[in-house]
Amino acid sequence: MTAADGSGVFESVRGFVRKQRLTSFFALAYALAWGVGALPDILGMTQPSWTSWFFAGFLSALAPSVAAALVVAASDESVREWFRRVAKVRVHWTWYAAAIVIPFLIVYAAGIVSWAIGGPIDWNAFEVNPTTIVIGIVIGTLLGGGQEEFGWRGFAQPELQERYGALGGALVVGVFWGFWHLPQFLPGGFRADWGVLMVGSYFVGIVGFSVLLAWVFNGSGGSAWLAMVMHGADNATQGRLPIDLSVVAPEGVLLPSALVTINVPHAILTWGVALGVVGLVGAGLYRDRVRWPSVGVGRTSGSN
Repeated sequence: MTAADGSGVFESVRGFVRKQRLTSFFALAYALAWGVGALPDILGMTQPSWTSWFFAGFLSALAPSVAAALVVAASDESVREWFRRVAKVRVHWTWYAAAIVIPFLIVYAAGIVSWAIGGPIDWNAFEVNPTTIVIGIVIGTLLGGGQEEFGWRGFAQPELQERYGALGGALVVGVFWGFWHLPQFLPGGFRADWGVLMVGSYFVGIVGFSVLLAWVFNGSGGSAWLAMVMHGADNATQGRLPIDLSVVAPEGVLLPSALVTINVPHAILTWGVALGVVGLVGAGLYRDRVRWPSVGVGRTSGSN
């Protein structure tokens, strides 16, 4: 292949990406995450380690944001300008409160429901340590999943809501976001032993949570950083319920079926809050507050 041929292929790829932005974004988000996440197994890292976590836990979670940056660059837009728009930190404190408090309320409400129906909750072991809570949120935001949000909310949400509206866009993102986790449920994945109810509640809940993330993203004027904080708060809270380990992990072996009474109520409550938000603010989810040309520079008519 000559240099001219290589240049032609490169330009053809760029042309496809410019015209099919969302298709390109989702394909890249999946390919990068699944490819990087598979490296520890390919390299024979059978035991958990910091190295395997770096690939499968940290780098793979960056894939949606990297995919978004690649699509923005291929569309002849400024990646720096895009990042500056979605990385806004200075938003009203009430949005920070919502982003942090709502995930905690949903998790602890799910714990109360689980306890009421005989689930493995031991409130005698409940304790509140503000320091560990803050550390958990920071880690969850920067290292524990929050790093995905420049892609899901910072790119895909505004692009999709131009076509389907804010609520429709949030549902589409939620579905793609849910299936993006599919390798975790396949043989060898750390959720491979989950039953139908656990898997179903996970995917239903993640779509409902996508609506809440779209709400704080739009309401804050398009801050993917705030979506990161909410994502991080949710992940940090998941492990804070006072679970009776003698029930869910007898002899040190986790029994996912013992967590059904927590996960199913969590999914239902997440949707309850999401529908409550839609009822209060409408299906637009404050979409009008996101003011930048998400279909502007470098776009061609008919792009998806």
